[in-house]
Amino acid sequence: MKHNNDISEVIRAENVDFNATWINTYGFVGKEIVPISELDVAGATKLDASAFMVVWLKNIERLCGMFQKSYDCNDFVLLDVGCGSGISTLFFNHKHPFKRFYGFDFSPKLVEMAERNKSIASNDDFDISNVDFKVADAKQIKLQSERNAIFMFNPFGWETMNIFIKNNVEMLKETKSVFLYANDICIEEMLDYGAVVERDDFYNLSLISFS
Repeated sequence: MKHNNDISEVIRAENVDFNATWINTYGFVGKEIVPISELDVAGATKLDASAFMVVWLKNIERLCGMFQKSYDCNDFVLLDVGCGSGISTLFFNHKHPFKRFYGFDFSPKLVEMAERNKSIASNDDFDISNVDFKVADAKQIKLQSERNAIFMFNPFGWETMNIFIKNNVEMLKETKSVFLYANDICIEEMLDYGAVVERDDFYNLSLISFS
């Protein structure tokens, strides 16, 4: 599948401005890019890692618009893989009625920021009673047997993604879980495990079903 690298500067600016407005409205921390070299994990652990950056929040809205054509958020747990500072997890929580919201990342400092943002959100119009963050390595995660909507914005490369999926593929299929995949550079490889429900070829967004 073709990956679109020709998004105009005007559209990029609109998405960046939307992020800044929403994040600043609530005073969340951890919106800056964190290069791989500055991630607080062992060197070998981050060989397949990506720099942390906050996803375009409008892409979450686009993915959820696609998702809600075929699924009901109330039937799924939202799992934010590589949640970083938790801004994306809290955006899901603020906008969409998933049963629960889990974010994990292998960086203790980023998860500490996520917890701080959760505390900030508790003072505004969020229901954070069903939001949890934890430090975890995707290569070692064993998911609970529940129907997950798994959000990823390329927190790592295919090596780690493949291990994460292989370790959980039986449960993913049994529960008919769905991936919401932003900047889907590994979409071709993922099709060895699941099927595309819908794809946005312009913004590089995919829904992938494991049913």
